Order: sequence, then structure tokens, then C-alpha cells
Amino acid sequence: MYENELVCTLTAADYRDRETAWLKVGRHVSASAAVPGGLSFRFAPTRGLKDSLTELVRLEAECCAWMDFAMSESPDGISLSITSQGEEGERAVRATFSGLVRPTGPGAPLTT
Repeated sequence: MYENELVCTLTAADYRDRETAWLKVGRHVSASAAVPGGLSFRFAPTRGLKDSLTELVRLEAECCAWMDFAMSESPDGISLSITSQGEEGERAVRATFSGLVRPTGPGAPLTT
């Protein structure tokens, strides 16, 4: 994708609803890190979380096709990376999902 294709097709009201949904699952983020192209999150094992994340990723991929999602599950929880191409895409991913970012340790700065 080209950097000028960073378009979200949600209405303002739908965007607020989606942001609320991400923040709700974000309560289960146990770690986060900046990665090339965006962010990576680790979610604590939580009943029903995989279904919620799967649905959010599906919905997000529909409205923001410029984002790439990779999700995996293990006994330790769920890993989710959200990335995009180019500097603008990387900045947009990090800004969009900044509410999910967690410090990496006691007194550590946020990893955005």
C-alpha cells in the first residue's frame, strides 16, 4: 500500500465505538512493544478474549485495509502485532493503538 492510502472508512460515531471496544480488550494487555511498522501486544490468558480480538481484527481489517494484523495464541496468552507500511503507516498504527500501550517494567517509559 502507498502511504497516501491511510484511510479509515468508519463514521465518527463508529470510530468512537470501535475505540471503546479496543480499550475494553486493552485491559488485558500484559505487555506491549514498538516493532518495525507498528506495535506488538501480549494479552493475558482470559476466557473469551480470543473471540473478541478475532472479531475486532476482522472489523478493523475491513475499515482500515492499510493495517496488517498477526495474532497467535499460546498457554501464556495471545500475541497480536499491528503494523503498516512506511513511516506514515507506522505512525498511524502507533497513534491509533496508543491507548493499549503498557510500560515495560517498574518506572519504564511507554514503548511507542
